[in-house]
Amino acid sequence: MITILRDAGLSDLVESDDLALLADGFQFTEGPLWRADGSILFQDIKAETTHRLHPDRSVEVLRADTRAANGQTYTADGRIVFCEQNGRRVSSMAADGTDVRVLLERFAGCRLNSPNDVVCRSDGQVYFTDPPYGVSAADKELDFQGVYRWNPAEAADSALHLLVEDFEKPNGLAFSPDEGTLYICDTAKYHVRAFQVAADGDLVEGSGRTFATLDPGVDGGPDGIKVDHAGRVYVAVALGVWVFEPDGRLLGILATPKRPSNLGWCDADGRGLVITAVDAVHHVRLKVEGLLPRFLR
Repeated sequence: MITILRDAGLSDLVESDDLALLADGFQFTEGPLWRADGSILFQDIKAETTHRLHPDRSVEVLRADTRAANGQTYTADGRIVFCEQNGRRVSSMAADGTDVRVLLERFAGCRLNSPNDVVCRSDGQVYFTDPPYGVSAADKELDFQGVYRWNPAEAADSALHLLVEDFEKPNGLAFSPDEGTLYICDTAKYHVRAFQVAADGDLVEGSGRTFATLDPGVDGGPDGIKVDHAGRVYVAVALGVWVFEPDGRLLGILATPKRPSNLGWCDADGRGLVITAVDAVHHVRLKVEGLLPRFLR
């Protein structure tokens, strides 16, 4: 049975009777990404492996030695951009896992900390977070944990823009349906912040606000985050997936057996939600449509 905690309307959005287990036996799952053929790509960070989960629930290794690849999404050219936690860079690959290319490794001459999660805007710009999870204090070259915007249409020496640097551990990020708001999780501070996005992709100065503060009562701050077509916000936190109305009101928590790390929309109609949680990958059907990955082909 599906378990809803602190239910204030979330149960009305859930179609499934059970939280389906798609696959398990991994070390630490992350970065679920749906493909148009019905398969799902996901990472096992600790095993440094990218897996492909087929509709029949069989699993194959798509790529090994990933340098702890984490969040991933599609780019405007149909490739997949991903964050390397241990590689300390942002890279891309062809949809079949081949032709891996390094995109970004440095800001202002310094090595990035440990890129974590990534999202693309409809104009092709790439946004990513850079917490310190995969770098030792001795090797850290930046004295802040930033959130960045990369515009591949700009000259290489000016394409990477620091948007905000006052996060302790920036993690998941997602756009509102109209791309006018960027939501960013801060795992250490147990909150999600919201920023107004300007036409050029920068964040409007002074627009940052706390959208939601999470209080699970156990360890495990906000990690991955996604948004549905109606603007509801879904956050992977201890206890499960927390769902908020666009005004920040909590609708409830979709409980998961173990702490979820990330989530992604799936299924042809966008009403499936795939959830990575420690050693497993789960799936649930909703009555509402999510925002499938931009540039999905």
